[in-house]
Amino acid sequence: MTGQPLPRAASVWLLLGGQGPGWLSVPAGRTEPIRGLPRSGNGYQLIRIAGGWAAQPFPADDVWCGDNCAPGPLPVYYVADGSRVASRIGTADFTAPAATPGALWLVSYRRDADMSTAAGNAQEVSVTGATRGPRLRLPAGYVIDQGTRAGLLLVSAVAGSSPVRYELWNPGTGRVTRSFADLIAASPAEIAWLPGCTASCRVHVLDLPGGHVEEISLPGRSTAYDGAFSPDGQLLALLVTARVTAAGRAAATRLMVATVASGRMTAVPGSTVGSGNGVTFGWQAGSHRLIADVGVGTTDQPEWQIAVWRPGDARLSTALARTPQESWPGSDQGPY
Repeated sequence: MTGQPLPRAASVWLLLGGQGPGWLSVPAGRTEPIRGLPRSGNGYQLIRIAGGWAAQPFPADDVWCGDNCAPGPLPVYYVADGSRVASRIGTADFTAPAATPGALWLVSYRRDADMSTAAGNAQEVSVTGATRGPRLRLPAGYVIDQGTRAGLLLVSAVAGSSPVRYELWNPGTGRVTRSFADLIAASPAEIAWLPGCTASCRVHVLDLPGGHVEEISLPGRSTAYDGAFSPDGQLLALLVTARVTAAGRAAATRLMVATVASGRMTAVPGSTVGSGNGVTFGWQAGSHRLIADVGVGTTDQPEWQIAVWRPGDARLSTALARTPQESWPGSDQGPY
């Protein structure tokens, strides 16, 4: 990505996942560890929730029952935004953000269960570990992706060869109220997806729980791969194709930001990169400050380009930052 240097006074702090969980100060390049996270052989994955992050160790490599096997219960910790201390919440096979601020879902399976056919148990808990509401039995073969104001957004627990489908499930009635393919982004109040394109592509945004759908037209013949809603739901950042080969494959991608209410699209200047570069992005808590990162280093010398942009900025602000080996910055929802 290209832009002006990020001022040292910008004070951007990003949480690090992997083997060296901590807070990375950009552009100073200083890393501060997080107390309360025991050493984990495979490092920690991060899941964004309202007010902070859930941190959970990656499963061990020696799970013997196959790719469909439940990983088994692992501890779940909470790291509040800006906090240098983690607190333990409980244990679960999987973790997902809840619609309620300061809460998350813990999903568990019976030991060695085949997740493609087994039904998981889900419990909503606060970030202190206190239970909220009854324990739920999920539909067989599904796990929670995101809690919403209109129910739980579920996704197949095991990826298959067909397109991944998401189901909006009402725990009270046990019924699926909506289905989505090619999901782009989800929050407690909104879901964005990309139905099949004809002459052009339009991102659909469902308002929850009202049910109203807005459509956002993508420029030219571009398509969208990923997205992130701003904390207030007014903006939707999208990773879209910038150039396409003669064979119809993406040659480059760029970031664009849509105003959900009007559908107006703004290209983020300097954000075009080759399609082989893994760009992750998200919004700083409580703001319209978009943060993106892309790896530019090696396994032995991990280095990341961090970019910051607000609506109205004529240029990106960028900085390079090194992280501990096998660690990476968190700017999107996760888990990763």
